[in-house]
Order: sequence, then C-alpha cells, then structure tokens
Amino acid sequence: MKAFLIDNGIYITKVLEFIAAFAGTLYIRKNKNSVIKIFVIYLWITFIIEVVALYTYVMQHNYDYNWFIAIKNSNFCNNRWLYNIYSFLAIGLIGLFYSNLMSTKLFRNIIRVVFIFFSVFVFMFFTLTDAFFARSIPYAFVLGTVVICLYVILYFIELMRSEELLNFKKMPSFYISIALLLWYLCATPLFIFDSYFKAVNTDFVNFRNVFLLIINIFTYLCFTFGFWYSLKKSKQ
Repeated sequence: MKAFLIDNGIYITKVLEFIAAFAGTLYIRKNKNSVIKIFVIYLWITFIIEVVALYTYVMQHNYDYNWFIAIKNSNFCNNRWLYNIYSFLAIGLIGLFYSNLMSTKLFRNIIRVVFIFFSVFVFMFFTLTDAFFARSIPYAFVLGTVVICLYVILYFIELMRSEELLNFKKMPSFYISIALLLWYLCATPLFIFDSYFKAVNTDFVNFRNVFLLIINIFTYLCFTFGFWYSLKKSKQ
C-alpha cells in the first residue's frame, strides 16, 4: 500500500483537486454565492497549475526537436517560476476570499494590509535578485502559513461573534477554513526540514511523500464534502 501511494501520489492528488474544483463549480451553480466563487477559482487555478507543472517530467527526456531543445536550455526547464506565480496568486485569492467573508471593517483592512506587505516583499525580492527561475522566496511556506492562519483565525473570530455560527454546517467556508488550517500547519514542517534530509535520507523522502499525500487527500475531500454537505443542508 505504501509503495502504491508513493508511486501514484501525484495522480491521486490531481484527481482529488479536480473533484474538489468540480464540486465547487456545482455548488456555485446551485447557490449563486459570489464569495465561494472566488475560492472555486482558486481551486481550478491550483488544478491547472499542477497539471501544467508536470511538463518538467517531459524535460527529463531528450527529444530532437528545436522547440524542445530551446525550452530545455532555457530558464523554463524547471517549474520553479510557475510555482512562484502560483504562490502569489494563492495568497491573493485566498485573501480576497476571506476579505469578502468579513463584515468587520478592521478584519478586512488587516487582510488587505497583510497582502499588500506580502506583495511588496515578493515584488522587491524577485526584482532585486535573479531568483525567479531558480528558487522560491525565502521561507515561502513559513510566510504562507502565517498569512493563511491569520486569515482563518480572523474568520473564526468573526464567525463566533455572529449569528451565522448557528448555521455553520451550511457554510462551505467553515469546512474550507478547517482544511486550509490543518494543511498549512501539517505540511509546513515537512518543507522546512526538506532541505536537510531529502538528499541523504530516503526514509524521510518516502515519509514526506506519503504524509503529504494523506494531508492532500484529507484537504481536498474536506473541500468536496463541504460543498456537497452545505448544498444538501441548504435544500432542507
């Protein structure tokens, strides 16, 4: 079972990403919820980016095509640039999602200010360095975790203050927040220690791959369940 998960983890994750995005699309077609639509867009972008990023597997071969040779000898040979764009879009879209969920002006402003500082930092880093095609921003996952956790905590504070708390089972945003919080809290340590162990410890690599797959399975199934269950409850 472990070997199967390691060998097919990428494909399992892609399927679950598609299912979650598709479930979200069905939800917003039934419920004209413009806020949830933002998160569904994020899910589709995640799925598309993850699929496009697989082009690096093709780059491992040696085909005698001019266009292939040109790409392989360029900065686009690896997909780091793609994930740098995705990281920025993910923080922005999730921030926009939570900002629109908030009714408290202070919380909306906090989210906007945090994203502005994050955007300035990212822009300055990639403008002043040549790292865009080579590596991600420093402590990317730590920064992402802090920002996303802040978004989620503000959301839960707002939820507890409002009467909507009585209807949280009907709110896909509740399930989304739980899944996002757990994903970032669980996955970030793996990436922090990745550079220390990945090159010399195959056991850590296997553990990392299986654990990350389990987290992804839980996260995307939680998104899917949230859309399905909220839609079911809203009809009752």
